Amino acid sequence: MNKQIEGEISNLESEIENRRTEIVSLDTDYQVSLKNLQTAEGASPNLDIVERELYTLREDENRTRDLVGAARQKVDVLTTLRARKKDYAVQREEHNQRIVRHKTLERAFGKDGVPALLIEQALPQIEQKANDLLERLSDGQMSIRFVTQAEYKDKKRDDLKETLDIQISDSSGLRDYEMYSGGEAFRVNFAIRLALSEILAQRKGARLQTLVIDEGFGSQDAQGRQRLIEAINLVKHDFAKILVITHLDELKDAFPNRIEIEKTDRGSSVTVI
Repeated sequence: MNKQIEGEISNLESEIENRRTEIVSLDTDYQVSLKNLQTAEGASPNLDIVERELYTLREDENRTRDLVGAARQKVDVLTTLRARKKDYAVQREEHNQRIVRHKTLERAFGKDGVPALLIEQALPQIEQKANDLLERLSDGQMSIRFVTQAEYKDKKRDDLKETLDIQISDSSGLRDYEMYSGGEAFRVNFAIRLALSEILAQRKGARLQTLVIDEGFGSQDAQGRQRLIEAINLVKHDFAKILVITHLDELKDAFPNRIEIEKTDRGSSVTVI
């Protein structure tokens, strides 16, 4: 009986020792786990801080989405502007072509363009016709020449300027228009205007209808007046009607038909002869 009890006691003591060893091992594991937990808790972030950071990140996300939306709108606007730019480039090219054409037309119809060419083509004819008349009016003493180009006053320029000057020469040589007397200037004017009228009429394919000569005879001497009358008679077939206005009585018999106007106390009277 005693041996049985002693055996049980021995077994219990052995079991107690095993339990103590197991408790020590568990306590060691507990201490390690506790230390690891403390280490993990120390390394883990603060929940409040993490929540604030999360809130901040969400706000940043919302702002970023807004920026992305705005950027996409700008991209859409940019795409539209690029398309408009392309259209404007095409329109600009069309406008540039129109500008070039208009400038070409401007040059063509400017003083150095088509009108200048027409004048240059007509000037020799006008000059020849005027000199034919002026030769009769001045007994071969006077002639004119049209000058279409002249040198610039600036001697450094090698090109010539476009102009239209009339050079008149007589037995005394070449003189400016202003240096001629009234009678001589009238003959020059008469010859140029008559030549110009005839050439223009020829170019239009029409007959000149009327030539009006208002005074001018008073500036001529007797020989000059006679030459003017001869010149008028010479070209009378080129006109449907020639009207000569003068106050000189000696010219009354120079033309077959005339209209005389006389002032009276009761007014002017008109007589057709």
